[in-house]
Amino acid sequence: MQNSSKLLRPILFVSFLFFAHYSVVMYINSTVLGQFVNAKYTSLFYVFGATVGVVLLCLLPRIVKLFGLRKTSITIYSLIAVSLLILGHTTTSVVFTATFVIYCALINTVWYCNDLFVTHYSDARTAGNTRGTYLTIINTAVAIMPVLAGFLVLKMGLTSVYTVAAVLILIATTTIAYSQRKFIDRAYAETTIMAAWDAVRQSPSLRRIISINFLLQFFYVWMTIFTPLYMSHVLHFSWTQIGGAFSFMLLAFILMQYKIGKLADSIGEKKLLQLGFAIAGISTITFALLEKHTHSIIAYAVTLFFTRVGISMVEVLSETYFFKQITDRDEGVVGIFRIMHPLAYITAPLVGWIILTTTTYSTLFVFLGVLLFAGLLYTIRLVDIR
Repeated sequence: MQNSSKLLRPILFVSFLFFAHYSVVMYINSTVLGQFVNAKYTSLFYVFGATVGVVLLCLLPRIVKLFGLRKTSITIYSLIAVSLLILGHTTTSVVFTATFVIYCALINTVWYCNDLFVTHYSDARTAGNTRGTYLTIINTAVAIMPVLAGFLVLKMGLTSVYTVAAVLILIATTTIAYSQRKFIDRAYAETTIMAAWDAVRQSPSLRRIISINFLLQFFYVWMTIFTPLYMSHVLHFSWTQIGGAFSFMLLAFILMQYKIGKLADSIGEKKLLQLGFAIAGISTITFALLEKHTHSIIAYAVTLFFTRVGISMVEVLSETYFFKQITDRDEGVVGIFRIMHPLAYITAPLVGWIILTTTTYSTLFVFLGVLLFAGLLYTIRLVDIR
């Protein structure tokens, strides 16, 4: 095994760039999409993109085995850069929506490829430390970029954000091409999605942690789509205020995940996961109730911060628990784990749309908070991995 921090650094840098680009565009996507289609149909395009993403993730293990991880990653990153340039410059509804679906599908495959790179250069015995470092780096990018996005929107308009994001992806593509030119793929395991699913079904611990990951991804999708719409269209905060609140909110990931990852290596994940779900559930419900009591952006920012304190714990602990059980040979099982993100993008917008047709925006977040408490049920029978 190549277990060198020096070899891992370029992948961490690439991951930083990828999530920097993602953070720049993810909070404006629904707004820009709403300029091309009726606002009540925007969630459907997330569903279309996620559906294509599921198909790609099912095919990706075979593609990686056939062409290798380096070439596959370079191709995916290049396609994302092209997609971003089209999204930022087209004025045609059909072109924008079709490209948006392709972009959403490709995003899911990058996470999969990055996971294989990180696992390739890591040791399962210190998975908590490695995943904590990895998540801290990428969430640093996620935390600092909404402020830049708000500035760009204010000074240059919404579409300029896509050009900046494309530049970041092009730098990431070049970094992979150069730094991984000597990368040697391992002999991958059976690559059909059904074989991977059989392996998951035979492992109760994998089933539970993958279910927890689905809840985590459901939370992210729900918040990404509905929080900006709620804060801009219902609460009428400016994009500058929203960007500042989101950046403050995301500091929780930087402050929490490295320490929690290291702690998990020594005391286990179970109790910390339970604490994370409890904090996230309480603060999410609180966020829904604020509208009746205050219109202070500070109050909303602080409450959002605590939602991320809890969810950052769930993220690093679920990733640590999962990757302690697999290697980069098990790319099919990694695919199942990452399919939870596009599956969440299929289910969350549909459920959210149903709720919005019958009730108010604040009810969306009450529902999400209750769902997070349901996540505690999956932690009861988990057994810590030391």
